Amino acid sequence: MSKAFKYILLIALLITNIPAKAQTSWPTPEIEQMYTQAREYLLQGNLPQAITTYKQAIRLAPHQMLLYRDLGKAYYLAGNYEDAQGVLDPLLKSNEADDQSYQVMAACQYAAGEKKKAKNTIQNGLEKYPNSGILYHQLGKIYEEGDEMVHALQTWLDGIHKDPTYHLNYYEAARTYANSDKPVWVIIYGEIFVNIERHTPRSDETRSMILQAYSKVFNSISSSELPKYGKIKKAAQPSNFEETVRNTLLSLSPVISDGLTTENLAMLRTRFLMLWFAQYADKYPFSLFRYEDKMARSGYFEIYNEWLLGKADNAQEFEAWDKFHIDAIKTFENWAQSNPIKPETSDFYNDMNVDNIFARKKDR
Repeated sequence: MSKAFKYILLIALLITNIPAKAQTSWPTPEIEQMYTQAREYLLQGNLPQAITTYKQAIRLAPHQMLLYRDLGKAYYLAGNYEDAQGVLDPLLKSNEADDQSYQVMAACQYAAGEKKKAKNTIQNGLEKYPNSGILYHQLGKIYEEGDEMVHALQTWLDGIHKDPTYHLNYYEAARTYANSDKPVWVIIYGEIFVNIERHTPRSDETRSMILQAYSKVFNSISSSELPKYGKIKKAAQPSNFEETVRNTLLSLSPVISDGLTTENLAMLRTRFLMLWFAQYADKYPFSLFRYEDKMARSGYFEIYNEWLLGKADNAQEFEAWDKFHIDAIKTFENWAQSNPIKPETSDFYNDMNVDNIFARKKDR
C-alpha cells in the first residue's frame, strides 16, 4: 500500500473518530473516562498508551463495542495489522459492529496486501450500512489506488448521494473532476467541502481548485465554435442541472471581462444567485445556493467570497483586505459556526455519466 494511501486513511480515521458519549451507555463513569483518555492518546499519536488504556477498559467492560473498534484502530495506526484484525474479526461477526469497524478492518486488510478481502469487507459493510459516507469514501480510495478512476469517482458520487453530510466524498469528487472537462462540479463540490472542512491544507488546495475551475468554465468560450458573421445562433435550452449552472455562469461573462479576480467573482456570484432564484430555483432547489442566498440576505456574502477565494487568488491583496476590514472574517466565521451548511439528498443532480470524462491511456 502506498504511503499516500495510508496517510489519507489515517486522516480519515482520526477525523471520523466521532465522540460517542451521547449515544453510549457506559457501566461506570470511570470506564467512560478511560475511553475518553484513550481517545485523547490516540489523537495525540501516543499509540502505546492508547492501546494499553483500551485494553484496561476492555477488561472492565468486555461488552462495549467502541472499545474494541478503537483498539483495532490504534493497532492499525501502529502498523500492527494482525492484532487489529484479531480484535475486529469477532466484532464484525457480531451484530454490534458499526460502519467504522468495517472501515478499519478493510484498512488493515489492504495494508496487509489483502486487497480483495478489503473490498469484500467494505461491500459487507455497505450491505449493513448502505448510507455510510465513510465506507463509500474508503472504497473509492481503494479503486483509486488500483488506477480505476471511473469506479472511484462513481463510488464517491454514490457516497455524496447516500450521505450528503459526509464531507470527504465532496473533496475526492472535486479533485477528480478537476482533471476532466466538467469544471462545474469542481466549483460546486469544492465549495460544499470547504464549508465543512474550513481550515486545513486540503481546504486551501480546494480553494485553488475552485478558482481554476472558474477559469476553465470561461476559457471554454474561446474554444467553442464562433457563429457566422451576421448569424445569431439560438442557444439550446440546458437539459440538466450542470448545463444550467454552466450556461448561467457564461451568460455573466461580461462581469469578469477585465480579469478573474476575487472582486469580479464576488459580483458574478451575486448576479448568478439573482438569476438562479429568478429562473431555476423552483426546478433545481439546491442547498448550497440557498446557503449563499442566506449569507447574501444576512450581509455576509461579500466577506464570504473573500474568505472562500481571496487568499487563493492573491495572498497579498487578501492580507491587505483583511487588515482594512478588521474582524470581518472572524465575524463571518462566528456566523457560519451557528449557521452551518446542510447538504441534502435531494441536492443530487449528477447524472454520474463519467465513463468518458478522463483521457484514455494508450495501450502498451
